Amino acid sequence: MRTHTGEFTFLKGSSYEIGKQQALEYLENPHAKNFFLREQPDSDKEYLEMRSQIEEYCPGLNRELEGFAEGFGLEANQLKFYNDAWLLPGGCSIGAILPRKMIDGKTYVVRNYDLSPDISDMRLCTTKVDGRYTHTGFSVSTFGRSEGLNEKGLCVAFASCGMPIGKYPGMREPAVTGLQFMIIVRALLETCKNIEEAVYAVKNMPVGTNMNLLLADANGEAAVVGTFDGVKVVKKADLDYLIVTNHGLFPEIERLEPGKLEQSQLRYNVLENKFSDNCKRSVCEIKELLSTEFPEGLSIHNYKENFGTVHSVLFNLTDRQLEFSYGSPLQNKIYKINVGDHFSKTRLPVEFWDRDYGPDFWRILR
Repeated sequence: MRTHTGEFTFLKGSSYEIGKQQALEYLENPHAKNFFLREQPDSDKEYLEMRSQIEEYCPGLNRELEGFAEGFGLEANQLKFYNDAWLLPGGCSIGAILPRKMIDGKTYVVRNYDLSPDISDMRLCTTKVDGRYTHTGFSVSTFGRSEGLNEKGLCVAFASCGMPIGKYPGMREPAVTGLQFMIIVRALLETCKNIEEAVYAVKNMPVGTNMNLLLADANGEAAVVGTFDGVKVVKKADLDYLIVTNHGLFPEIERLEPGKLEQSQLRYNVLENKFSDNCKRSVCEIKELLSTEFPEGLSIHNYKENFGTVHSVLFNLTDRQLEFSYGSPLQNKIYKINVGDHFSKTRLPVEFWDRDYGPDFWRILR
């Protein structure tokens, strides 16, 4: 058993003020400079290209990064965030359940995020940037988001499609120039109020990552955007649920992806089996997905191989509420927070019990 720390941060103010606030969070950490800052800045060309894309599609984030860098007495172009060199997206299981499937007539999204606590932020944030929609969700590389729910009832949740894209060892080099998932998720949460706006935004963004992006809103609508090496495909929900895991979901993408992990298909099947029949579901039945261990459920404890549950969330879009756990809900307490609220605990211990699922866990289906 290992213990890590889960954190909550309440961010409010102008983009620059929020950047300064986050610098204060880390200023006394002796490893912070090595974690966030590069010894040598990016080249002017690379830095300006990424800065320009962020400015257009996630306005305000550059000012946040400037405030953060200034808190350390440095320049923004020295932040590792701009070249994504240390990102390692993990596995994800996500399902949107629409009102006609639920006994209570509400819209929910279940989300399980698998990685290692050693390379995860383990940080839930409520973010209130002046002039943007308030949202609550988990951070990636401090400034990005892996998922969240905003004040208008829009939920955005990311899952990598195939091998993750990035500049970290073991990751695929991007085939096209574009934004990384963590910026896309945050941009949508801060600027869009429903899936129509979110789909339009993603269609018009340069996307450099390969992903399955689930979008759902409090109106009971849902869609998934699949991207792979520059190809974008959008599908709106034609049933009363929508599911994504970590493999291609569209013929256009399946032709490009060399194979898929069997466990991604198994997790997809778990969700499909729960949602596909004609019966309506209770909230308790939906929660069981997150609190049951793989392969019968979604919670995974393979931390030694960087594929264990680092956070688990049930989003209630209708009530703008999250029920979540740091780490696996089988090993840790479940908490509740409303979108935009403070959370009573800013730091708390999180337990991780590792389990070996055997060599077939990484078997690839062709």
